[in-house]
Amino acid sequence: MPARILKKILKLPVQYIWRRKAKSAARELAASANPGIRGVGLALLEALEGIFTAEENAWIQKVEQRRSALLASTEVVPIVDFGAGNPDSRRSAEEMAKGVESTCRVADACAASKPAFWAKLLFKLVRHLQPSTCVELGTCVGISAAYQAAALELNGKGQLVTMEGAPEIARTARETLEAVGLGNASVVTGSFQAMLQGVLERNKPIDYFFNDGHHDHDAVLAYHKQVSPYLADGAVIVFDDISWSPGMRKAWETIEAEPATAATFDLRAIGIAVTGKSAGGQRNYRLPL
Repeated sequence: MPARILKKILKLPVQYIWRRKAKSAARELAASANPGIRGVGLALLEALEGIFTAEENAWIQKVEQRRSALLASTEVVPIVDFGAGNPDSRRSAEEMAKGVESTCRVADACAASKPAFWAKLLFKLVRHLQPSTCVELGTCVGISAAYQAAALELNGKGQLVTMEGAPEIARTARETLEAVGLGNASVVTGSFQAMLQGVLERNKPIDYFFNDGHHDHDAVLAYHKQVSPYLADGAVIVFDDISWSPGMRKAWETIEAEPATAATFDLRAIGIAVTGKSAGGQRNYRLPL
């Protein structure tokens, strides 16, 4: 039997074991005295158990309907990519700063959005952390932004600023937010290098920061350093694709060792860092999902 097929067959039972262990750990985290750690624990537990209210499911359905529409789109748009490309691209810092121009099918851009499980986890994080000011790097077509903004809407407070480098993709993201019926999120267009500082200055202090943009070791650490002075006490930072490349994994391990964190959560696909000091000392959790 080819290794690829065997790996696919084994994936589901392995994932089932991982998630069962994660549920047990999440129950313990949900009892933490630290509000950030407790929020992460509750979000993990409810996302893994599929616990959603009728109101939550109604918003999720709206976003998923928009996802389906985008996946069926035949539109092709010009894009400029200021990121690392793919794990094998080997783009230089100069190329990333200038941006690489090409075209992209909207359906393909949507296919790269966060899958439903991970989007629902982001939704639950925002629901339980109750942030007032949220910033996202890497809007794409707006699926994850819509999930997070919907959670803020249900919370009855909070605003999301999400950043996208490609103008036509940013336009699609704005249309996504409008289609879902969300007015509490704004899309900033431009490279992170050029635009992030202004976003941080205008929106400080930031309670929740989601880095889903520039998948490069140096860039992740640079943006982490840049945003840190603007974070509220106890803010939570989410890093996407921490296992995307050896460089991303190394960047995450550097962040795990940061002294200014109460806890980090390595979920294999994403990493979560709760900032601030904890009475029990820093904790690093490994919960592959």
